[in-house]
Amino acid sequence: MIENASDLVEWHICESSNLNSSSAQRPPIQVGPFASEQECRTVLDSLTQIPCFSHGTLEIHKKYRRREQRVPIHLPVQVSRFSRAQQFWSAHTVDISRFGARLAGMEESFCLGEFLMIRCGVREAVFRVMWLGFPSTPTAGQFGVECLTPEMNIWDRHLSERTNDEPLLQEIAVAHAVQRNLFPQEKPPLQTLEYAGRCIQARSVGGDYYDFLDLGPGRVGFVLADVAGKGVAAALLMANLQGSIHNHFGLDAANLPGLLSAVNEHLYHHTEPCRYATLFFGAYDDHTRRLAYVNCGHLPPVLLRANGTIERLEATATVLGLLGEWHCELASTQLGAGDVLTIYTDGVTETTGLDEEEFGEIRLLATLEESKHEKVGAMIDRIEEDVRQFRTGDRWQDDLTFVVARAKA
Repeated sequence: MIENASDLVEWHICESSNLNSSSAQRPPIQVGPFASEQECRTVLDSLTQIPCFSHGTLEIHKKYRRREQRVPIHLPVQVSRFSRAQQFWSAHTVDISRFGARLAGMEESFCLGEFLMIRCGVREAVFRVMWLGFPSTPTAGQFGVECLTPEMNIWDRHLSERTNDEPLLQEIAVAHAVQRNLFPQEKPPLQTLEYAGRCIQARSVGGDYYDFLDLGPGRVGFVLADVAGKGVAAALLMANLQGSIHNHFGLDAANLPGLLSAVNEHLYHHTEPCRYATLFFGAYDDHTRRLAYVNCGHLPPVLLRANGTIERLEATATVLGLLGEWHCELASTQLGAGDVLTIYTDGVTETTGLDEEEFGEIRLLATLEESKHEKVGAMIDRIEEDVRQFRTGDRWQDDLTFVVARAKA
């Protein structure tokens, strides 16, 4: 067989058919797969120290599979049996692929063919145990699992462009975890508004950002931004933007133009000339039900009124970080019972389907109209699912971020 770019190699240790009499009654073994020949040979050296395998009955076999390449990475996971669905054990990955993983770090033992629920971060999926590490070898305690729903991308990262020798893979995994913690971890309470947000990153790290800021009793700031670019560079600017907003909003939260002028000045002086961000900042007051906002070159959020009419919160300023001289206007709108406000990035509406058609604002509004009587968390699930069903391919083309808020009666 000739190896090509689409064929990926697995290494196995197999017992040859020429067995000696002492082992004739024992079923032949197969150990693996291993990600590299060196790993396979290391295990083989350990096995040859075991008396029953000391007569050269073990061989290394090279197999080809058309599948995504394994990526060595340490990710914390939670594992449970179907029979004890509420009991989770901690483990970690040794390597991952789109279709499965090797896991380690557990005292609990499993059987071949057993079905498990594995959780990584906020995602979870059903896996089947396909391989068990061999005792008294470096793979002891490890087990290999196959994902029954790989399209769920439980690892929340794209592996098609990764290689086993990528030098910054572990650092990017750490950056991913750090960036996820920059998103809001709690929601300041409001009596007249329920709200939630979500960010789905197209890569391990990205440039979309949303936040819920406590502006004082009964006041919450809704921030959503889209940094120009993708990947690590955009993620660094996103972190810079988040830090600048958090450093300034406590000084004068009632003065949105002053706050954002300070943020623009910071970005302008501390980022490259081509770097900028679009941003929407809305300050909601529980007592007046009024939303004061500044839209810095961002897509207009849509306000779906209870009577079915649409209001768009258009830009009141240019983007942040591009110009030293920056000015904005403060606008406001009133939210009545049943009104739904949706703030989003272009990754939602510009997701393409068949014939390069975009998801678009019309489809987004249709989703909102169909789900406007559900909880905001369910509405967000509907948006993600509708966009996911619409897109072509198995990966996101851009970061998707959206915040949904609905006024209570």
